[in-house]
Amino acid sequence: MNNIALHSLFTHIDIHPMHIEKLIRQAAKKRFSDYGYSKTTMAEIAADTDMSVGNLYRHFKNKEALLLTCLKHAIQCKLDAGIQAAEQCANAVQAIEAFSLARLRVGHAQFTDTRHLYDLMEIIHTRHQDVLLNYEQKAIDALTTILNRGVMQGEIGISDPAQTAYDIYQATMRYNYPVALKNNPLNLLEEDLKRLLQLIYQGIKK
Repeated sequence: MNNIALHSLFTHIDIHPMHIEKLIRQAAKKRFSDYGYSKTTMAEIAADTDMSVGNLYRHFKNKEALLLTCLKHAIQCKLDAGIQAAEQCANAVQAIEAFSLARLRVGHAQFTDTRHLYDLMEIIHTRHQDVLLNYEQKAIDALTTILNRGVMQGEIGISDPAQTAYDIYQATMRYNYPVALKNNPLNLLEEDLKRLLQLIYQGIKK
């Protein structure tokens, strides 16, 4: 998003802190993606959002806080997409596939055009592993909820839904790994994931 578009948004919307922070996050995400974390400055992000550097620091105390906000937003979007897709399904098997495919599609869209992916991954895995682990547990909890529904409906025959959810999450990790998402076409990943989920279903069906 260029400065003109951002300025137009500032002009035509109610200037609520949440609106401003969304615009800042979008500008920062593009900067981090196109130029890398280390080569991005708060001054550049401020210029991209048509605000002063001082005003930017009113919303984010430093560049790393802004990166962390971008990370949390990205992974929450993936989780929300998966949960919403699963809720539309009539049974647990469909819900597991919908949950997994929705997260794959959102993740693929997020990382396909990220030119400085490795730079960002190194920083995130080094400094913010706790955020990733927290998201991982939320995704496993969502899968556990789906599996519990399948057990209650008599569709799935497992004794420990939480453990099975963990196993499914680990088995499908490739389809959430940024490098795999960036380097492979979406249709290929979708077909691979569907085949894997069919194998998983054969092992858990009643």
